[in-house]
Amino acid sequence: MLLFFLLIALGIPIAFALGLTGVIAFILTGDPLELFVQRMFTGLDSFTLVAIPLFILAGELMDGSGILIRLLNLARLFVGRIKGGLLYVTTLATMFFGGVNGSAVADASAVGSMLIPTIDKEYKDPELAAAITASGAIVGPIIPPSLPMLIYAFSAANVSVAALFLAGIIPGILLALGMMIVTFFIARKRNFPSDKKKYTISEVLRILRGALVAAVLPIIMVVGIVAGIVTPTEAGCVGVIYALAVGFLITKELTLKKLHDALGRTVMVSTIVMILISVGNSITWWITIQGVPNAISTLLQNTTQNAVVFLMLMFIIYLIVGFFIEQSAAIIMFVPVFAPLAMSYGIDPVHFGLFTCLVLALGLITPPVGICVFITSSIAKIPIERGFKASVPYMLSVTAVIILVTIFPQIYMWLPNLLLSI
Repeated sequence: MLLFFLLIALGIPIAFALGLTGVIAFILTGDPLELFVQRMFTGLDSFTLVAIPLFILAGELMDGSGILIRLLNLARLFVGRIKGGLLYVTTLATMFFGGVNGSAVADASAVGSMLIPTIDKEYKDPELAAAITASGAIVGPIIPPSLPMLIYAFSAANVSVAALFLAGIIPGILLALGMMIVTFFIARKRNFPSDKKKYTISEVLRILRGALVAAVLPIIMVVGIVAGIVTPTEAGCVGVIYALAVGFLITKELTLKKLHDALGRTVMVSTIVMILISVGNSITWWITIQGVPNAISTLLQNTTQNAVVFLMLMFIIYLIVGFFIEQSAAIIMFVPVFAPLAMSYGIDPVHFGLFTCLVLALGLITPPVGICVFITSSIAKIPIERGFKASVPYMLSVTAVIILVTIFPQIYMWLPNLLLSI
């Protein structure tokens, strides 16, 4: 593990640092490298994994179809007239758009490019613009469909994708509400103006009609999975077909150039994820053979037998991991070790899955890595440390929601338990 962090510190990409660490570990213990390669291919031998590039492509196509501007108009219609309305619009837009593309990084980049310059021009506060966009970006992937949850379901191998998707709805809304409460006090203290635009009935109907096109995609995918009509992979196919139809036939903003670019970005992101999954499977197999999970299990169980205390310890562990490792990579690396341990404490697999996705999402806005803050600070043209400083109130808000739903899982677990029992 020390070697892995050393390689990251040297600037080697996480996927290659993880793979190199695994190769060296196999060499030092005398295990044949053929096994390493074999386990890599075994890790990718799953039909479910096809869903990952399909989910990514569906989101990319919806982005190129002009959906974001329609979601922004919807958010502005709802909350634009409140003092500091653009800030609320940003939170809603990241939540809506994240629900379409399932990626916090894509959310931060797309929404940030459109709203950060506008917020800076309106309120003269680029730090706040960067902070609220980065923080809002982590909400979207908690609300289904969610790429991190899909990766978690594959890594844990004992949890339903449908149950995870349903479990994310209420915590995602709570995260957005918590950020809006923080925004309320900031906007009042700094006396930000509100949007004075008045809408006619025809404008309202046009905005709602445009946003409905975007809302249908996550509904189709999530309802299809929950109802057992389609598998996650099939839902991804449906999402891609729907996004193509919307882009070419309804909004008519998707061009062959945008389609080519979307395919290219999908290949890049999917390749990184697949490399992580393949080498992660090899390393997981190796550490299991070495008895590391049993040693960790014994250590934690000797420390506490209380499930809540265990979750608080995991919160600290995940928080530290999130300081240095991106969410998806951390899920692939650590979930195969910690998910079985959580079950030994009697923790519901869905509860632990949501907890994992939430805490590691927090790492997307915490220093020193905080990739979402890096992206939005770059767009806002401010030093990264100023972006992190402005994000602190939102970090605290996210932390409070995580603690709340961790200690009281009944706040959201009733929804998957209810719908999946019908």
